[in-house]
Amino acid sequence: FPDGRSVGEKIFKTGGFEKTFQDAQQVCTQAGGQMASPRSETENEALSQLVTAQNKAAFLSMTDIKTEGNFTYPTGEPLVYANWAPGEPNNNGGSSGAENCVEI
Repeated sequence: FPDGRSVGEKIFKTGGFEKTFQDAQQVCTQAGGQMASPRSETENEALSQLVTAQNKAAFLSMTDIKTEGNFTYPTGEPLVYANWAPGEPNNNGGSSGAENCVEI
């Protein structure tokens, strides 16, 4: 993971490759980390910088897999920070439950 940003005690890194949500989770776990869970504007900005540098979207760890429309961290905690784009979350225009992952 050559590229990264440090914020407080967290370090956000990217490998610059494209994976499915599940495969990305596995890669992060194998590397000894986890997918990013921004909990503040500062952390979100660091992630935005990484994404902009790669010119790609990136998955974040939050999902609404357990309860549709209720996004949580992998621990099950409710979000303490959200910065949804206008019209989001929207299930990607599909039917209810069509999109469960968050990307930046």
